[in-house]
Amino acid sequence: MLDSRLGRFMTIALAILVVAFPLTVLLTPPGPYTQAVVTGSLLVFVLPTAYLLSHPTIYLWMRERGE
Repeated sequence: MLDSRLGRFMTIALAILVVAFPLTVLLTPPGPYTQAVVTGSLLVFVLPTAYLLSHPTIYLWMRERGE
């Protein structure tokens, strides 16, 4: 799944959301408006971050640094 760029993007985006979304639910007030604003802000952060981390040059650089 990590062989294609789309697979890397989806894996990274889901991994960030799996960690971040429960934290936002626990750490923000229970109001529906606040939850919607925080979730929207989270998506604005997650999608560009996952795109950057899944970019071929950055992904190869991270793999080289990890070895």
